[in-house]
Amino acid sequence: MDEAAPTRPVIRHASDHSLLVSFGQEISQEAHAQVRRLLHRLQGDPAAGVLNFHPAYASLLVSYDPLRADREELQRHVERHATGEGEALLPETAVVEIPVCYGGEFGPDLGDVSAACGLHASEVIREHAAGDYLVYFLGFSPGFPYLGGMSGRIAAPRRTTPRKRVPAGSIAIGGNQTGAYPLASPGGWQLIGRTPLVLFDPRRTPPALLSLGDRVRFVAMSEDEFRVAAGEGVAAVAEPISGEGQIRVIEPGFQTTVQDLGRPGQAHVGVSASGACDAVSLRIGNWLVGNPEDAPALEMTLSGGTFAFSGSGVIALAGSDLDPVIDGYRVPPWGAIEVKQGQTLVCGATRSGARCYFSARGGIALEPVLGSCSTHLTSGLGGVGGRAVRKDDVLAVGQATGQAAATRRFPREVAGKLLRRGELRATRGPQWEWFGDTAWEAFLESTYTVSEDSSRMGLRLRGKALPAERQGSMLTE
Repeated sequence: MDEAAPTRPVIRHASDHSLLVSFGQEISQEAHAQVRRLLHRLQGDPAAGVLNFHPAYASLLVSYDPLRADREELQRHVERHATGEGEALLPETAVVEIPVCYGGEFGPDLGDVSAACGLHASEVIREHAAGDYLVYFLGFSPGFPYLGGMSGRIAAPRRTTPRKRVPAGSIAIGGNQTGAYPLASPGGWQLIGRTPLVLFDPRRTPPALLSLGDRVRFVAMSEDEFRVAAGEGVAAVAEPISGEGQIRVIEPGFQTTVQDLGRPGQAHVGVSASGACDAVSLRIGNWLVGNPEDAPALEMTLSGGTFAFSGSGVIALAGSDLDPVIDGYRVPPWGAIEVKQGQTLVCGATRSGARCYFSARGGIALEPVLGSCSTHLTSGLGGVGGRAVRKDDVLAVGQATGQAAATRRFPREVAGKLLRRGELRATRGPQWEWFGDTAWEAFLESTYTVSEDSSRMGLRLRGKALPAERQGSMLTE
């Protein structure tokens, strides 16, 4: 049989800082091969300003820094590789066997899957283990594989109520897909088993056990075999290092995490960039104390914390006004502040905006994880144990370089113009054609309320639903 002709790529602007290359709208091995080939070519010929590559079933998103990359020149570069003649030498793929203990405490939803597809649990296990699965891409969480090739006989609907925590190594079915959770995270798929293998380890090169194009085979194992093989897991965190001073957390506030400018370049293994939600304020805070712009700082959300200093230093608060007070005296934001041993900083509830950045001269001293100290709460990567700071945490401050900057100030009126609270710029995304111009205009004219279900991953907006002009399901990207 003749091979299917390659689909001609369609390149369009997905935003003002990304390009989307699509090879059709169908899940197929042919489209997957084109995505993989383009990814390999672009990684081998990097263009200035490119931050991340996000492969999917039939597309590749290229994100870039618009201040460092020329959009039209980058599009020509991507198009040249997407339409280039000849075969790219792709990395070798592997066949990876993943042992699984099915059912019981490790697969609590096996019975529900069995009932949904009308098969005995043993038949579900046999069918699942008989599959030959292709790794289309990694996403959702670090190292999470989107696999193709599952038998339709064991397809089962997702859970009505997603779990807040799915154990690392869980093997699951969601609709007509199956996958493996590398790290503990929320999830709505049906759990049918668990593997003792470490699927993602940031200390490993590459960190993900699976890669695009690999083949996966699941092998059933007993509970006794599982317990013998199971290890202690992975401490995927940034460890503290020695520094010049220390900050003790007396009260952490609503959600305070260590953030820098993030870890770009890891999206192809499912690791999001993380980093400061308000990168402008982080940069300003670091400038005020004389740090590099990407130095780690504390990001306080909605309400601040209380912090005690065991040494002297220079700090700054940039972003939302949290009514900061040091030893009973209010201190102005947007300026460098000298602190002395024994003093205490108290931050309250926000007066404007959502996040404030607490920068200390020298930065928060942590060893980077995959090139960054940023905390990714969903996967537990980076920061202080991969979590928000807690009461009695002690944070080391790094060694400062250069001259002190205790007199620096940033004009509040300029900051106000830069941040423009309550106003969001929106650009049309790659699926806007599903809705059309009428829905787009309604979207821009509507008022939305930020839901309490929002997080650092994204804001959920409550408001009038927008009618779609197309029917069906969008392809996962």
